[in-house]
Amino acid sequence: MNLELYKIFYVVAEYKNITKASEVLNISQPAVTKHIKNLEDQLGTPLFIRTKKGVVLNEYGEKIFLKVKQALTLLDESEKEIGKYKSIDKGTIKIGISTTLTKKYLLKYLEKFHTEYPNIIVDIYTDPTKELINKLKNGSIDLIISKFPQNIDYDLEYIKLGQTKYIFAANKKYFDLENKKVNVEELINYPILLQKSPSNSRASVEAYFKDNNIKIEPTMNIASSNLLIDFIKMGYGIGYVTKLYVDEDLEKNKLYEINVVPQPSLIDYGVIILKNNIMTSQCNKFIKYLKETK
Repeated sequence: MNLELYKIFYVVAEYKNITKASEVLNISQPAVTKHIKNLEDQLGTPLFIRTKKGVVLNEYGEKIFLKVKQALTLLDESEKEIGKYKSIDKGTIKIGISTTLTKKYLLKYLEKFHTEYPNIIVDIYTDPTKELINKLKNGSIDLIISKFPQNIDYDLEYIKLGQTKYIFAANKKYFDLENKKVNVEELINYPILLQKSPSNSRASVEAYFKDNNIKIEPTMNIASSNLLIDFIKMGYGIGYVTKLYVDEDLEKNKLYEINVVPQPSLIDYGVIILKNNIMTSQCNKFIKYLKETK
């Protein structure tokens, strides 16, 4: 049924006068009357009682009016919401990301993006990955920036920004294996530091040792990758870390990468969004910005 008929009905019911309604709608009085008659014919019942002063809703009209008012209010709110989605100049982007990845990767991009779009607010959520996935699915956040998990969730879309790898890293003051090829079996003779489960890092290293038929008993299980890196720097052991997180430490010779054989596989990282979800203009612009400046 034509939505315009309901809009005309709504205005007539609001003003209780066809002449006034025609002025508000900017259409002729006969046209208003004709549209109301068409709506009544389609519904199979009169909706108004005609009086000398104008028109008033009858019992059926009152019921229809309440529903139409709700529907038009929702449509109006939706149009305003879409307007917000279309405006790139201001709005909010809600990003799920680990604390370490924020410091080691995101901050430099946020600084440039904020300079270009100062009125776009960025909210950062640093919950565990599993909780971030739940928040993404229930609409609490817009996107996640993360290493891609081994097990793909087909409700999600993965936008690759780059590749990194997990490495075994150490402080050479305590473990001088630099410039040597180290067979994976030899590693178990050294103290091994791992991030606690559940984490992508822990799942990856357990799969790596399992593929090489090695049972690993870590010396320390550490809560976060930030703390893990600190413990490696202090010489507590050899740690399994994301290379992206320690690139600066490797360049400054605070840590070195152990040339372990076989090497852990490369891993993709990037943006994770809900598949078939309509993204705001702000989010689309931010994702495009990351892709273009990676």
